[in-house]
Amino acid sequence: MKFLRRNLSLMLAVRYLNPLRTFFSIITLICLLGVALGVMVLIVVLSVMEGLQEEMETRTLAFTPHFEVCLYSGPQRIALGEQETHWNELLQRIQTVQNVTCVYPQIEGDSFVSGDSSRSMARFSALQPGNSAQLEPLLPMLRQGTFDFGAGLDQECVISLRVAQTLDLSVGDKLHLIPIGSQDEIASVYSLIQHPLQTHEDHELMKGLASTFEGSTPAGEKGSIVDPEKLTALVDRMNRLLFENKLRSSERKALQEFCDDAADHMARQPFSAPEKNRWLTRAAELAGLDRDREDGRAVKEINKMVMPMDLTVVGVYQPPENMPGPGIYLPLPIAQEISGYNQSGDDEVMGICVRVKNPHECDKELRLIHDLLPKFDANDAPEQMERFWSVEPWTRSFEQWYKLIANERIMMSFVLSIISLIASFCIMAVMFTVSLQRRREIAVLQALGATPAKIMAIFTWQGVIIGLAGALLGVVLALLVLHFRLEIQAALASINLDPFPMEAHGIVLPAAYTLSTFFWQAFRAFIMVIIAATIPALFISRQDPARALRSN
Repeated sequence: MKFLRRNLSLMLAVRYLNPLRTFFSIITLICLLGVALGVMVLIVVLSVMEGLQEEMETRTLAFTPHFEVCLYSGPQRIALGEQETHWNELLQRIQTVQNVTCVYPQIEGDSFVSGDSSRSMARFSALQPGNSAQLEPLLPMLRQGTFDFGAGLDQECVISLRVAQTLDLSVGDKLHLIPIGSQDEIASVYSLIQHPLQTHEDHELMKGLASTFEGSTPAGEKGSIVDPEKLTALVDRMNRLLFENKLRSSERKALQEFCDDAADHMARQPFSAPEKNRWLTRAAELAGLDRDREDGRAVKEINKMVMPMDLTVVGVYQPPENMPGPGIYLPLPIAQEISGYNQSGDDEVMGICVRVKNPHECDKELRLIHDLLPKFDANDAPEQMERFWSVEPWTRSFEQWYKLIANERIMMSFVLSIISLIASFCIMAVMFTVSLQRRREIAVLQALGATPAKIMAIFTWQGVIIGLAGALLGVVLALLVLHFRLEIQAALASINLDPFPMEAHGIVLPAAYTLSTFFWQAFRAFIMVIIAATIPALFISRQDPARALRSN
């Protein structure tokens, strides 16, 4: 009370807020609750949205690598082999980079899958057996069974809940899988055999191959020298056929051998007698190819292309809805076998996946990984297209998605801020009403020598008290709502008003307790209330006291 008596403006502000000398006047209580509810709604909604974004991001990154290390030859992505690129050694070298937490080989693709009663399409991805770091982020999404493939040599798989529901499968059931890549190869084979032998259709090429050595220049014991222009013309015709990709395997093999031999003798190098005989023999074999026999051989190759497999379901996991998660997880050896990455005898993978401690700040790791990758010299294989490495961060794939989430948060914050603005207008209206009711009292104060600043301070103090109390109460209410959010959600669900159904998202209602969000929303409401209280005070402090005392 002594403090209030020393500060006339604060004392009058307290009296005006509680004119009936009760614990709270009804007008003050309504203003305070309006501010508190506005702060509470803003904090709760933004905390839930931030928690949802973090949860979706965590689950997305569970099956999305932070970096994909790929090798390209021109525009085409090529496999990493154990003999040339030594991907196993590269894995170990990348693992030594600071802040790298996990490195694993990548194999993925699309497939046709079927159960006993239905069929569908699903994307499959490989898991490296024994790599616990790769499994760790997936384990929270497991609903049935296990992710443990043992040594990875058994025909087993883990499927998503969507695939399980579509095919009516559960742990222990059989899943029939056919990779879509095989279907593309089958379609190309059937398209190929609809046409005659392309080499036999090119009569000038066949005639040129058979008469290559006619008019050649003898070079003594070294053999015969063929005109380079003649060889160049033959190579051009053969390359044109090879580029069209309509050749049977026997035709392609023969033309590639012709091109190799011709390239070795372009600079007027003589053909030896064995080389000449081999050329003519190959030309005769090419001319004697039988279309029916070659078509039959191409159809038989389909059995090698198609790698269908019956897999045992050992687990079911639930990825977030509307997020890019594979429908099937396979052990690495099985994925290599299905995708054909081990048919050549070389242990191959599509690429290398890397995870780091902080996926949002990984520029340093990106540069270090680039420096570790082997360099390619164009002189090593001049006939091939330039090869180069690509290290693609995860943000590039999800850039548009994150922009959408950020825009949604901004729009939600803007829309919900209208609640605080409406509360501020209500407080402003109340302050105008109170100021009009107190016009004569304020006029008496002015007549006694109170300055406009003192009059304004009365209403500003009211705004400070209401704003501070309302903001603090709003933060407390927000903490209570967030703490009991699951119970509140269950109560709403019981009357069919669940705003966040578990079936749609596959995750429990999340929330992020961010101190900056709490402070900023409370501070913003506090400032808006002070502004709402100060504007009426500005008008009333400039009134004419004589006119106010004469008015009724």
